[in-house]
Amino acid sequence: MIEIITNEHQEVITALFNTAKEEIKIISPFLSIKTAKLLSEAAKKGLACSFITRFYLQDFLDGSNTLDGLQIMLDAGVKLYALIGLHTKLYIFDSDDAIVGSANFTEGGLVRNIELSIYLKEEDTIADLCDYYDDIIVNINKDNDGIITQTMIDNYKERYQENEKFKNKQQGGKSIVSTIRGAALDTKAKRIKEDLNEIFSEIEEHKTERLTDPVYTAMGGEQSVVSYKNLRNIILKFSASAKKRADGNKPMQMHAFNDNGQKIYISNFSLSKLKSAQAIEEDDETYFCVHSYDKNGNECPLIVGRGVFKAFSNNNDIRTKTWKEQYDWLLEYPLYCIIAKASIINAPISCGIPLREVTQALGYKTYKHTLENPEKYTKERVDKAHRQQAMLYLSTEAKEFIDSKLNALGEKFGWSTYESDL
Repeated sequence: MIEIITNEHQEVITALFNTAKEEIKIISPFLSIKTAKLLSEAAKKGLACSFITRFYLQDFLDGSNTLDGLQIMLDAGVKLYALIGLHTKLYIFDSDDAIVGSANFTEGGLVRNIELSIYLKEEDTIADLCDYYDDIIVNINKDNDGIITQTMIDNYKERYQENEKFKNKQQGGKSIVSTIRGAALDTKAKRIKEDLNEIFSEIEEHKTERLTDPVYTAMGGEQSVVSYKNLRNIILKFSASAKKRADGNKPMQMHAFNDNGQKIYISNFSLSKLKSAQAIEEDDETYFCVHSYDKNGNECPLIVGRGVFKAFSNNNDIRTKTWKEQYDWLLEYPLYCIIAKASIINAPISCGIPLREVTQALGYKTYKHTLENPEKYTKERVDKAHRQQAMLYLSTEAKEFIDSKLNALGEKFGWSTYESDL
């Protein structure tokens, strides 16, 4: 039997929980307390229960997953698994019944939204779905990061509290927490896990998924506020490159361009860094870091100023501009964000703040992604985190450290200020 389910998800799922006698297997990126209790109660009755989900700290901060719910299930003996890049929704009961579709295992998915799913009962296809589920479990078990343990949950509880405090202190802009755990079973998932820009892209691209499938409390509370709307990015933006370093004996150059009658200052990106450029939001703070040479002639990125970005636009492509041949390097870095305003120390680049001075002082506390993964980042690894990056997200502690150093340099050398006509 094959049926289409529209607005009866809660009734159908509840009935299947009540009639299941041996096992329940569920895949869903999202979870609420109320529905976590359904699976926990089944496990306490002796059913073999397992749950595959996403283990992104951002999902917990946004309310689309719940650490308390995972804790309840773990305590009840439910086997919990984490998968990078998960967007599948699948429910299997006793190998006899299965639901496949867009409904998520949340109160929002089961009650509040009109979702479309396919209900299969005693169909041959269910055996294939069981094999699909079991194959995922086999592969997850080969990955050291795929099984959700008490240690992982405790660690996320601490980080959740830290980020909640941080969120309450900041306003404006956007911030995405890049901490993710889970098995990476394909090439795309491995890229997401290893590349910071891919992590941000994965979370950003699926924010609509979270918003259209909101998580509600056990009593059907309001849709949770999504935390990425509460914070402003603090960006360390690199210019020049390790292969083509800027002259350390000259100040950082800020080039003005006439764009349809308006004077603009820009910060450039190569085509390969499109996702980095697209991540920049209106009024994001930035610190300018130039690949150059320090006072002793050592190769080193140096921080020489700060500013504010305008949001990236798809029109920000130098290849479409009349001024594209004004400098040779423009076509090498054809994408750009407009710098709304900037202050650069009125001194040679070599007088700037060596980036290693920041990383040596703060270690893993330097960047957002290292702050969220302290066990992975030794000082040596943090020192190298900037390599081949167009930009990195700074922690608030790094911002305070850099500001104190820049303020002293500004008092000593003075500032050169720039502002776009926008």
